[in-house]
Amino acid sequence: MSLEEGMISGDRYETTKTGLKRGMTTGQAIMFGVGGAIGSGILFAAAGGLSYAGPADIISWILTAIFIVLVTLPFAEYSAMFPRSGISARVAYYSYGSYGGFISGWALLIWAATIPAIEAVAVSTYASFYFPFLYNSSTGVLTGYGILLSVLLLLGFFVLNLVGIGTFSKFNNILTWVKIAIVVGFIIILPIFIFHPSNFTTPKFATSIGGIFIAIPASGILFSFGGYRQVADMAGEVKNPGKKMPKIIGLVLLIQTLLYIGMAVVMIGSVNFAGFKTFAGNWDKISTLGSPLADIMRSNLSFVNPTVAGLLSIMITLFFVFAIFSPGGTLGVYLTGASRILFGYAEEDALPKKLKQTTKKGAPLFSLIIIVIMSIIFLLPLPSWYALVDFVVVAAVANFAVASLSLPVLRKLYPGIERPFKIPYPTLWSFAAFIIATYLIYWSTYPTTLYALGATLAGSIIFLYQANRKHFKNLNIANSIWIPIYIIGMIILSYLGGTPTGGINFIPYPYDYVVLFIYAIIFWGVGLLSAPKKPLINAEALLD
Repeated sequence: MSLEEGMISGDRYETTKTGLKRGMTTGQAIMFGVGGAIGSGILFAAAGGLSYAGPADIISWILTAIFIVLVTLPFAEYSAMFPRSGISARVAYYSYGSYGGFISGWALLIWAATIPAIEAVAVSTYASFYFPFLYNSSTGVLTGYGILLSVLLLLGFFVLNLVGIGTFSKFNNILTWVKIAIVVGFIIILPIFIFHPSNFTTPKFATSIGGIFIAIPASGILFSFGGYRQVADMAGEVKNPGKKMPKIIGLVLLIQTLLYIGMAVVMIGSVNFAGFKTFAGNWDKISTLGSPLADIMRSNLSFVNPTVAGLLSIMITLFFVFAIFSPGGTLGVYLTGASRILFGYAEEDALPKKLKQTTKKGAPLFSLIIIVIMSIIFLLPLPSWYALVDFVVVAAVANFAVASLSLPVLRKLYPGIERPFKIPYPTLWSFAAFIIATYLIYWSTYPTTLYALGATLAGSIIFLYQANRKHFKNLNIANSIWIPIYIIGMIILSYLGGTPTGGINFIPYPYDYVVLFIYAIIFWGVGLLSAPKKPLINAEALLD
């Protein structure tokens, strides 16, 4: 592949045929992913899971780390094979063709385009700790002023993205180091002055076994692990991606897992129920706090000596500042990554070529504009962190399900392509990942599954644009039709399932779990049998 050398801000970059700049180092890419991970999830999800599982939401975090490795590590192989921007959304194009690729990518686009709005809402919500007019604690949503601030944040990071990935990466690198330092500082320092071991058994460690699993998608825990995927989508702008991407993704997953579990332990141990004037073990109260950790620290002020109270006041102020810029940095990361998904769509000729037009700095201008508009559209009707998170996580997992099946399919279709990183036992790995993805969708509870999967199916309408341009030829419908059928079936099962997951209890717990397992096995087999028998695109074209 021919490359032309360019210079930006004194550094050497490679300009690819696409117009994007390969200027991101391994260190910058790791910090890009960690920067995406340390955002609103560390502010809200550690508290949100308490209403479902109580102190056992620590188990939810550990299980999520295991699940996320199983369902997402294949992206390390994909991004090393095909170091192209937006690869998370594009991989199904190469395994299932035009229609399957579009629907899978559309699900991920819903996720990616909503997260900038989620992070903007998080900033405005935490800011209400000192500026109450931004957030309505009675309704749990932002006021008009809070919505306005969120929109202004989106526009501000849009401008920052226009300076190019090299400059943005340097800015994000500094910001992420500051965020890591503050989180590690709180994990180490806060328990020295405030820690209530009895909280871990009040009223008992696990308030609900089923709640441990439901908390994973429904409280923002699964959402919090999304930072790694932004790195995969930036593969087209990472130096030497074939060798570096697996290492980058693995380290991002490890770092964010340790930080999140540490913060969950600290948050549980710091709660003083007397300070909230409620009974011990009322975790529902803690899960609804507008500024969880700041409120928890403030609840302890009347129960410690003046010196510790003074230190806590300083820490509250510090965490408030962190809570403002931490989601802000994540907002910028996701705005960048989401624009690369649209860029990838345009490269696959699924959307107008205008969306892959880049500025002189290598930023996909029109893709960025569309993502900002989409983020604002998602923000306006759902100005609540938990409402937005519940919606988007289901769409993301639908993409994970298709991507997991793509692993053995791509091995068969493109055996000759170099794989700097290879998943062991791809068929078995695919099976486990698809089963887990199916359960994660189900645990998201009804009617969230209806709304999110319905929005995913709406991508079929958008797909008609591409189908018309191709004169309804070479769409690979036969290879991909199992995907919408699987999605519709998941909506039905979610509706008929047990009451713990929001269903009408036609298939009561735990029989609903057994039915779901059988359903997942059937569609895993159907997905493999539906795959094309020969490559859909020339291997050399994929590598270019």
